[in-house]
Amino acid sequence: MLTVRKPAVANLFYTGDKERLYYTVKSYIEKAPLYPYKPEGLISPHAGYMYSGIVAGVSYKQLLNLDLDKHYTFLLIGPSHYVYLQGISFGYYDFWQTPLGNVKVAKEKIEAFIKSYPNFPITLNTLPHQKEHSLEVQVPFLQVIMKNFDIIPVVYGDIDSIYVKKVIDFFKDENTVVIISSDLSHYYPDSIAREIDKNCHIAVERLNETYLENCEACGKIGIEAMIKYAKENGLKAKMLDYKTSGDTGGDYSSVVGYGSYIFYK
Repeated sequence: MLTVRKPAVANLFYTGDKERLYYTVKSYIEKAPLYPYKPEGLISPHAGYMYSGIVAGVSYKQLLNLDLDKHYTFLLIGPSHYVYLQGISFGYYDFWQTPLGNVKVAKEKIEAFIKSYPNFPITLNTLPHQKEHSLEVQVPFLQVIMKNFDIIPVVYGDIDSIYVKKVIDFFKDENTVVIISSDLSHYYPDSIAREIDKNCHIAVERLNETYLENCEACGKIGIEAMIKYAKENGLKAKMLDYKTSGDTGGDYSSVVGYGSYIFYK
């Protein structure tokens, strides 16, 4: 029997109407600049599209630098917001469903990881994924841009970034792109949020985790793991876009920060 993860935040974080969702995501991507970097990894926000969709569109636009006729796997890594867990949880379904259709999960690759790391801190149930938005909101962007792809969904809880880096080490190859899901600082006045979020930008661009000590990203463990991977594998990194919810929602008194970053050779 096929298992399908149903969307948890359709009509909350984004429209549940198929046509409207397609054209909303397409417009975010079309308005975004295209930089001359082929992505090995991206960091993209995970708020409601009305707040962070513009910034996410900049991340996903860079996938146009891939050979879209090839098959790609996307390793989606995000924090668990609703379920406390020690370790990671794979979104081990046959398909992930959004209003745009079903996306195949690379289950055989997940099984290979579990066999290779029998003592790895893995939560084998899919409970952390059922209500989680941090990965779900990434998938419609992939569906609009990519022709031929599957996903490896990874949610993490209380875990050291070294373990998340091991996940990246295992799955990353020339046809696998890492997507780190993270928002930045939460609920400061806009001017303070921007100062705090500068630490995140510098950490990524300099590939220097020490700056993450003052970065208040909710996906900081994933960001740190990707920085470690990038340093070890000779990648470069760049911030592509940054906005706060004040820029997109109009209220600057209490904002959330959103960053778009790319890792490339």
